[in-house]
Amino acid sequence: MSQEIEKIEYCPAGHSSEDFANSDRKNSILSDGRCSLCTKEYFIQEFKTWSSGNADIDKIIQESQINKSYGLQWISYDDDFKEIKHIADGSHGSVYSAKLENGIKENWNFIKRDWKYHSIGCKVALKEIKDSRYDIVEFLKVIKTINDYDYDYIAKYHGILKNPSTQNYIIVMDLFDDDLHSYLTKTFWDLVLETKIDLVTSIAEGLGILYAKNLVHCGLHSGNILKSKDKIMSVIDLNSCKLENDLILNANNKNNKIYGSIPYIPPEVLRGNEFTKEGDIYSFGGIMYEIVTAQRPFADKAHDTYLMIDICNGVRPKVPDFMLNWIPEWYLDLMYRCWSDDPSKRPTSVELSNLFIDVLLKFYDNIMDNNVMQQLEIADENQKNTSESQMQELFELFLYSSKSHPQSCYIGRYIHTLHGLHDLLEEIKSGNSSDPNLLLKSNESSTSKPEKKYH
Repeated sequence: MSQEIEKIEYCPAGHSSEDFANSDRKNSILSDGRCSLCTKEYFIQEFKTWSSGNADIDKIIQESQINKSYGLQWISYDDDFKEIKHIADGSHGSVYSAKLENGIKENWNFIKRDWKYHSIGCKVALKEIKDSRYDIVEFLKVIKTINDYDYDYIAKYHGILKNPSTQNYIIVMDLFDDDLHSYLTKTFWDLVLETKIDLVTSIAEGLGILYAKNLVHCGLHSGNILKSKDKIMSVIDLNSCKLENDLILNANNKNNKIYGSIPYIPPEVLRGNEFTKEGDIYSFGGIMYEIVTAQRPFADKAHDTYLMIDICNGVRPKVPDFMLNWIPEWYLDLMYRCWSDDPSKRPTSVELSNLFIDVLLKFYDNIMDNNVMQQLEIADENQKNTSESQMQELFELFLYSSKSHPQSCYIGRYIHTLHGLHDLLEEIKSGNSSDPNLLLKSNESSTSKPEKKYH
């Protein structure tokens, strides 16, 4: 039987539980050998034993180590990672899976006189940053802001290291089985509405957590919503996240270039304005669309300046006619509200979360007491009652309609805004100038097909 862990008043080093470990938290001393102040002091002693090669990065990690319960760590490249396997190449670099051989420092143990490590032998994701324009210092500031708690709906980041061969920085984070798009590709035809509502709920909840920490995502799309096989909920990858105060300071400046995937970028940002929370909600509308259609927004169009102009003129993705009776009308109305050209008319993350949670709770208890729930029940029955032959016919129609345009792109990239192209727009329209936002060749396969087997 394990011994019960108790709070104690003093550690062997003389620290008191009445001392402050940092400005807002008293020292925690436990009978299993943990003392917050001991941990802080031993981290400080080790500052001189490592360097990232960047003073700003060193400062962020050091502050995180001594001030946070789940601080970012500087991690050794040579000793800690085994079974490294390439997963994918992304917009900023490459992603690998790896086994974390020795774990990550958690706290100093005054009984064993050694570090306690967590995640020993666990699989993690390694994101190697190869894009020289990516501001890793700003990213780490974001992680330091939110990494103090183990949130259900936000990806967990453990630390950073440097690849000695390339000198690229590598971010260590939790490993997931799929992104949302891949998950939907594999499972869409077997998903019931309840599961789809679960998915949008977890993403809305994740946005609410970011906003409570004064963060804006600035790049929400199905490729950075992450899924584990054993959990219904999704979590948000923060690779595009920014501090809201920094965005506010730049609010009066127009951007000539932005970063992202055109179909998920709100019209005001395409015009050159900064991202806001309301801009995230527009992107969330694209997630809502994909969850109920398994199609990414504007998959049938070239992702170029002409599409940007269309979006700014109010063009939005169309739900295939054969799917309309599978989707509650209130869901479609809410999705189009997210896509409003006027940011002030978009719902808030709180409004979204409250509605989805209320729907789920009533769904679990089979309470169909209002129009919202009745529409949900009818849509769910419509999908369940579709015959096998009808489903096969719909699936073939879906495959035809979901083929991606060869010049579509759902990987984040640098895009010229309409403000930045102001002097060139007429020449682009007349064909006298090439479109800098038009891909000569897509970065992805032109056919991404949901898997479905019929017996």
